[in-house]
Amino acid sequence: MRTFIIGLFLCLNLSAQSLEKVKSERSLIEVGSFLNFSKFKTKQNAGFYAGYWYRFPVDETKTRLELGTNLGYSKSLYQFNYKKEGLLYPIRSEEIVWNLGARMVKEYHVENIKIEWVSELGLHTLIFNDGDIPKDEPEKNDSQNSYTNIDTNTATFSSLKIGQGIRFWKNNIGIGVQASYLPYRFWNREITPEGFNSFSIETSLLFKF
Repeated sequence: MRTFIIGLFLCLNLSAQSLEKVKSERSLIEVGSFLNFSKFKTKQNAGFYAGYWYRFPVDETKTRLELGTNLGYSKSLYQFNYKKEGLLYPIRSEEIVWNLGARMVKEYHVENIKIEWVSELGLHTLIFNDGDIPKDEPEKNDSQNSYTNIDTNTATFSSLKIGQGIRFWKNNIGIGVQASYLPYRFWNREITPEGFNSFSIETSLLFKF
């Protein structure tokens, strides 16, 4: 009887530890640097980004799904002509990027190091200063309205983000590198200049908990 109780206690303890471990690895914080390569940049600086990703449990094929978002900023300068209603408007702006996407992650183990191959498909948005581009609607000046319309003076280009990368983990800390293709003209052919599609390289420091 005592042996059974001790065995049951050990099983419960191990199960609790396993559940705690699974729960503690559902969240991933990612910080790193990026370079977007575009011929419409007049100044190229490395940018920095941070983000959060939710990690689903790994399946029997050692594959997991991650959903999350990153926000990045760079002092790189874009210079191009924005086309609207047949007219061209000059844009000169620093680089703010926002990514929202999904990743399929395949796990491999080499001795005590875990390696992950990452395939990413997401929505990549470039946020820029819209300069002198006219608004779609004239500003309303109604004294009866108590609210104020705040103009952030920004516009966006959205693109698919197609990426492949690799990560190396030691316990709950990892490093990674990824290359991505950004076909801006897939959705913005009418307003983006030819050749606006670009590539990016990202390096990251990862924390899972």
